[in-house]
Amino acid sequence: MGQAFCVFYAFLGIPLTIIFLKFVSNAILKPFYGLSRHLQTMGMRERKIKIYTLFFFFLVTGLVIFSLIPPLFFTHTEGWTYKEGRYFAFISLSTIGFGDYVLGIYPSQNYSKIYPAIIILWCTFGLAWITLLFDLFSRILEKSHKKLISDMLHQMERMPSMKSSYF
Repeated sequence: MGQAFCVFYAFLGIPLTIIFLKFVSNAILKPFYGLSRHLQTMGMRERKIKIYTLFFFFLVTGLVIFSLIPPLFFTHTEGWTYKEGRYFAFISLSTIGFGDYVLGIYPSQNYSKIYPAIIILWCTFGLAWITLLFDLFSRILEKSHKKLISDMLHQMERMPSMKSSYF
């Protein structure tokens, strides 16, 4: 019965989660769109704007907020090392989630009442950020792949036709 419920729940929950993360992602990207428009009015080229906003601001800001600062928090609250906190942050936000590190399970720790709310906010915005980051990397790889194929086709067109002598 529990397995059937889990399957049904996943059929509804996964699409709803994707829609929710898209909404949160748009909220995260809004300031970057404003920055992009501001840089355009200053006369900066579009390619340079994309590099600045996506790579420098988005990547650096996200790394600090979702990947570098939280392990400090986990070190203090959970008693983990910084390395364990970084591992947990990446494994959790990338949705791999092995379960070898779990938040808030040590009875000897004195957890704050707002700790669960902070973790929920971190997970929500962190999932949206890392989803955007993975999407950005996949677009870069797709674009590179298309350019590579285009270059190969262009080279093949420029080569003189080679006739087979064995037909």
